[in-house]
Amino acid sequence: MKERDILFIGLCPIRLDAEGVTRLVSSDTPTRSGPGRLNEVKNRRGRDLGRNMKRNFTIIMMTAFILLMGSCSSDPEGPVTSIFLEDGSYRPEAGETFKYVNLLSDVRVVEVDGGIGKSSMLKLGEKDGLRFESILMSFDIDSLENYSGLTVDSVSLDLPVIAVSEGFHLGITFHELTGSFSEDDTISVAPAYIADPIEGPLGETVRDINFERISFSLDPDIVQGWIDGTGTPWAEGIIIRWEGELDSLGLIEMKSQNYTSDPPAVRVRFSDESVAVFAVTGDYNIASYDGDGLSCVGGTATRIFFESDLSDIEGDAMVHYSALVLHIDGANGFGATYGEGELGFTDDFIFYLYTPDLADINDPGFLEGTGVSTNTFIPTVSGELRISLAGFTRDVLEGLRINTGLVFQSDMELVRYQKASFFDMSAADSLRPYIEIIYSRPADFDGE
Repeated sequence: MKERDILFIGLCPIRLDAEGVTRLVSSDTPTRSGPGRLNEVKNRRGRDLGRNMKRNFTIIMMTAFILLMGSCSSDPEGPVTSIFLEDGSYRPEAGETFKYVNLLSDVRVVEVDGGIGKSSMLKLGEKDGLRFESILMSFDIDSLENYSGLTVDSVSLDLPVIAVSEGFHLGITFHELTGSFSEDDTISVAPAYIADPIEGPLGETVRDINFERISFSLDPDIVQGWIDGTGTPWAEGIIIRWEGELDSLGLIEMKSQNYTSDPPAVRVRFSDESVAVFAVTGDYNIASYDGDGLSCVGGTATRIFFESDLSDIEGDAMVHYSALVLHIDGANGFGATYGEGELGFTDDFIFYLYTPDLADINDPGFLEGTGVSTNTFIPTVSGELRISLAGFTRDVLEGLRINTGLVFQSDMELVRYQKASFFDMSAADSLRPYIEIIYSRPADFDGE
């Protein structure tokens, strides 16, 4: 990267007196003859003398102005241009301002245990490296005793799908959970479940889900056994899983029980035409990130760890500006899905930059620290992102803070699945991450 120099502009004060500015008068004055010519000549000689004095004064003033400007430009305290070498070999002298670029000693993507249990939206499918692999659901079945003696006619699992990627569909299976879960948990791997799928009335196990197919029939004998006491209800709930591999990329989105209306539910119809609805009381999206590059992901999650060595900056440096500079790779960003847009979500990625308590990524202290900056940008639009580091840099240089690096994360890490991608260290100098600092050194009035 080519660094640009910062100029010191010296100022030479110059004052011009308006009375010293004269106008040159044309000498093409017509001559006259006759008795009064002698007096005219005398008068003319007087006027010419005055004009010459003014003309000479003008020349003197112009010469003085040129000399003054020449002395200003040659003054070593005047305008200075410093060439900043790429290897940083130029060192600022006292009183100079310097632009310093640190290309960072190391940049790493760190995986963090994550999961979103209280999202308004549930997803299945894959997009931009984010894989929504399964959904956990638990149901309110405490009211079963109210239906004792009734005969079950049909049972369905209703999923409130609101958006499906064009032409996308999935084969899914339902399984009874044997392990418990809570929406307050951090879950990255599904709890234990029974391998054999829950069957439909005709013994079917794999169902195709798309925008037209959002209600799935279950074997009525399952619920009949719950009512008669010959079967065990789904105490822990169920898991909805993919079956096989995707033949295309896309997403299926549905409301969760946190949406506040129309939650997923098991609907039971009895032979007397009465209906029981067992609504979901808890749901959880199990997702993973299977991508590469310099990406910060919310939900699954990943953070970016930047390390730098600022020890070569002079101890008396006065920091005027400091920023972490990143370049967004919008083509690989993940903002709001169609379903989230219907709920009023935007593409905005809210980030949080902090300096960790400890630089060891395996220590819990790495996940906590002191905030440096927070702001918002659009992860799907390429461009430059500058994050102010002024306070952090000053503290490090003054010895008030240990430089444990900087960590970039989604500030909605436990709320939304999003991804922000940046050009990494292998990119061209103009695109790779770096820290930019503009500082000056105190003037040396003793000349030492």
